[in-house]
Amino acid sequence: MASSNKTRILILGGGFAGLHAAIHLDDTLARDPDVEITLVNRDNFFLFTPMLHEVAASDLDLANIVNPIRKLLKRIHFFAGDVEAINFERKLVTVSHGFDHHHHEIPYDHVVIGLGSITNYFNLPGLEQRALTMKSLGDAIHLRNRLIAHLEEADTECCADVRRPLLTFVVAGGGFAGVETIAGINDFVREAIRFYSNLREGMLRVVLVHPGKVILPELGEKLGRYTEKKLAGRGVEILVNTRVTGVTTAGVQLSTGEEIESKALIWTAGTSPNPVIDCLPCAKEHGRLKVDEMLRLPD
Repeated sequence: MASSNKTRILILGGGFAGLHAAIHLDDTLARDPDVEITLVNRDNFFLFTPMLHEVAASDLDLANIVNPIRKLLKRIHFFAGDVEAINFERKLVTVSHGFDHHHHEIPYDHVVIGLGSITNYFNLPGLEQRALTMKSLGDAIHLRNRLIAHLEEADTECCADVRRPLLTFVVAGGGFAGVETIAGINDFVREAIRFYSNLREGMLRVVLVHPGKVILPELGEKLGRYTEKKLAGRGVEILVNTRVTGVTTAGVQLSTGEEIESKALIWTAGTSPNPVIDCLPCAKEHGRLKVDEMLRLPD
């Protein structure tokens, strides 16, 4: 893919880390005619994930949180595909792309790994099959459509007996993603419900489930308690020291023994490193690559 007489740098992943590295190199090292740099990413756009919840709640148009990668890079090549494997010994990265997902091997002299994380379902029963996630643009759009579908279904007279699970929305995980998601969902459904003649705001139940003693632990207990108070004042029910233990067609099972009747669980409670790095022969901590102060693999 690259000329053999050039120094080939391969950047894997177009998220915050990979794209930032690419933009920096685009203005510096990529100017050197003896250097060839390629960025590999599944999507051909950069997604500003902290604002996904605003797309789900219809507060932002999706065009506001995406930016075409090819437009951002002037001198760096872009390859749209999935990273399947990294071979340190042969200095090759296997990628797949196209409608038939055929494979290529891309050689490199230096590789930057920024593949990010995937959703971790912790092998909880029913979770992967039934829960909604908030990791991609598709997730946000799907969640918005799901919220609207629940309101439409609950509004029909024939669904009067099953309105409770349709109008109960549960978010698992009280970190940044979970809190922003629950706030967006809460505002969206409470503002929309007035347009449905058979529904009332009192029929809604919006629940945040968090395993710790206070939400937003990254910000400290004081700000976490403040946020809890604000959310509760807007009608959000917060369950702390509680975990989701499973999901069935009937509802969401909790570690307290309670089962919440709900047809919508949004899972923001865990991530795992990209599985591509599992087979890399290098030191890891909690499944993540162990690097030195310069973000290099020590060996």
